[in-house]
Amino acid sequence: MRKDDWKWTEMRQVGTDYTDLAQVEIYDARMGTFRDVDGENREMLTLLDLPSGAAILEIGCGTGRFARAAAVAGLAVTAIDVSAIMLDYVRHKAAAEGLRSVATQHAGFLTMDFPAGRFDAAVSGAALHHLPDLWKLVALRNIGRVLKPGGQFILRDVVFELADGEAPEECFERFADFFPNMREPAARHVAQEFSTYDWIMEGLLRRAGFEICFKSTPSPSFAVYHCVVKR
Repeated sequence: MRKDDWKWTEMRQVGTDYTDLAQVEIYDARMGTFRDVDGENREMLTLLDLPSGAAILEIGCGTGRFARAAAVAGLAVTAIDVSAIMLDYVRHKAAAEGLRSVATQHAGFLTMDFPAGRFDAAVSGAALHHLPDLWKLVALRNIGRVLKPGGQFILRDVVFELADGEAPEECFERFADFFPNMREPAARHVAQEFSTYDWIMEGLLRRAGFEICFKSTPSPSFAVYHCVVKR
């Protein structure tokens, strides 16, 4: 028996997959109809307040909107994703926009193998929920490994926070109802993906060696954590 036969297969797609650039273009446009993605990116860059030339890693970059915004802001960006077609799209958009400081790698939370202390900061948006809780800690520890001492990490993801006396099922329904035009994918997220509760996520972050400096919940069951590496 192999000693690593228990490993999670990170490259296995969780959620919707895309097969060509045209589909990704449609997805990218749809995201802008219910989220202020550019505003979110500006907020993250303001929160990080990194100097020009700082090295930043985006994990689960998707269509690369943050990576491109960070490059425009003068940062040295590395964008990774488990979807090869998403990385093709990022490279296509970066080239069209004349951005030469965006590097890409086909990898994810578990499979990225950058040297220790390689980055000043890392960000991840709506990607960590692709991993079960068992593997989220492994992922977070790997993020901490590639950050410099005191390096910053911003996590944005679906995290379920129960109101006082609220049953989990009520919270799930409230999450699905928040997206009247996208209830089907929101409900599918609850049924099939691996988002967790706030107390679990915060415990995982701390166990992985992060200090949580700031938390916000811009919409129901969506959390933003700004953390630093404690070492």
